[in-house]
Amino acid sequence: ISGSQTNDTKRQFLLERLLDAVKQCQIRFGGRKEIASDSDSRVTCLCAQFEAVFQHGLRRSRGLALTAAAIKQAAGFSSKTETEPVFWYYVKEVLNRHELQRFYSLKAITTDIGRGRAWLRCALNEHSLERYVHMLLADKNRLSVFYEDWSFMMDEERSSMIPTMAAGLNSILFAINIDNKDLNGQSKCTPTVSDLLKESTQNVTSLLKESTQGVSSLLREITASSAVSILIKPDQDSDPLPVLSRNVNA
Repeated sequence: ISGSQTNDTKRQFLLERLLDAVKQCQIRFGGRKEIASDSDSRVTCLCAQFEAVFQHGLRRSRGLALTAAAIKQAAGFSSKTETEPVFWYYVKEVLNRHELQRFYSLKAITTDIGRGRAWLRCALNEHSLERYVHMLLADKNRLSVFYEDWSFMMDEERSSMIPTMAAGLNSILFAINIDNKDLNGQSKCTPTVSDLLKESTQNVTSLLKESTQGVSSLLREITASSAVSILIKPDQDSDPLPVLSRNVNA
């Protein structure tokens, strides 16, 4: 199987999974007054499928932030996952200042993975996902900067179905928790070079501090154990002082 066939199969798989997730939510919640929250597995699954579609084929070599993250990783300051691109990088391109501010000011959300996930859940809650997806797909040149040619988003036929699916969810009353620390994921993706550098410096400082503390506490331990050994009365055999015999004492 060639690479293009494999990618096509993957895109088809993603499409079918997303269609199924949308359908399950429509069957369960569509047109009802019942709230669809993230405590329901169908809602969780729906979010995960949308994330998989937005995440598919994101370019890794985009911008200085990723390069800096890679340098940081090589220096041992971050985990491998930190250099992974996330769909928030692209989503934030279509958001206005107030919308960006909204997601950067969430108390529990501290990563770009989390911001992307919060945006998705917010769009579902507010029935604005269809509008956003149209915006995301509108500029093909910008899309190609962020996504590989084989990505789902660059697949014109399949990606054009996302707004339709999003519109199909408008009859559902979503109430998904947005400011939720669980959305942060395992990795911390730092958005800017300055943040990365600042963090690296902090890490170096804390490492130095830790090693200094380590040395001083080790010295304290050595000193303490030396003091103890001095206090312990040594055995007679090893006592350098002459031992007087009982006869002399008598």
